Amino acid sequence: MASIWQKIRTLTLGNLHELLDAAIDLNSVAACKQYVRDLEEAKDKMRDEAAAARGRLGQSQAAVATLEHQIETDTEGAQLLLDDGDDSNDGDAQKLMEGVVQKQELLETKKAQLATDKQVADALGDAVRKITSKHAEMVNNVRRLESLEQQTKAQEQATAALKQAGKIANSTDGVSVDNVEQRLRDRAAASSEKFKDAMADVSGGSVQESLQSAKAKQLIAQMRAKKAGTAAGGAAGG
Repeated sequence: MASIWQKIRTLTLGNLHELLDAAIDLNSVAACKQYVRDLEEAKDKMRDEAAAARGRLGQSQAAVATLEHQIETDTEGAQLLLDDGDDSNDGDAQKLMEGVVQKQELLETKKAQLATDKQVADALGDAVRKITSKHAEMVNNVRRLESLEQQTKAQEQATAALKQAGKIANSTDGVSVDNVEQRLRDRAAASSEKFKDAMADVSGGSVQESLQSAKAKQLIAQMRAKKAGTAAGGAAGG
């Protein structure tokens, strides 16, 4: 039993030391989180192992204490039988002492088992303290890294936004207010000229119509004057 338990202890503690000594990339939040999960699982397992070890230690302590008490009681009983002045019960004293010898042999075995159980319980208790401390340390590291990661992302987003704004503000290929204003001025000037041409066309037509009307009136006046002259000459001749 001690040999099997010793192997289990060695394997368990060996895995623990390997876990505690693992090289973790603290620049990777995901790796740290996985490491924390591994520590939590190992911590729960180690606590179970430590509790079992303490239970075995208690049983060994109780067994040793029981044997020591039995040896002491049987030895005292044998001594009483030998000292009572009755030789007829000396055989009973002999049997008691034979039992004492057997219990003493068993006691040595139990004491060796007790020493092993105490060593195991102490080692697992120390392992639980180490892994609990490491787990708390890594939880704080993860929280710190998560906060730093959030700050970094926020800064990166702000930097990207500022760079984009800078490109827009300083772009020579993009929209230029001066260029737009000049194009609008050119369009306004061209539109003004077109408007003048249109007005000239309208005004020119009106003048032409006015000239035609004046000539027509002049002809009519001439025709009337001629008619009046003809009428006057006829009246004079009569």
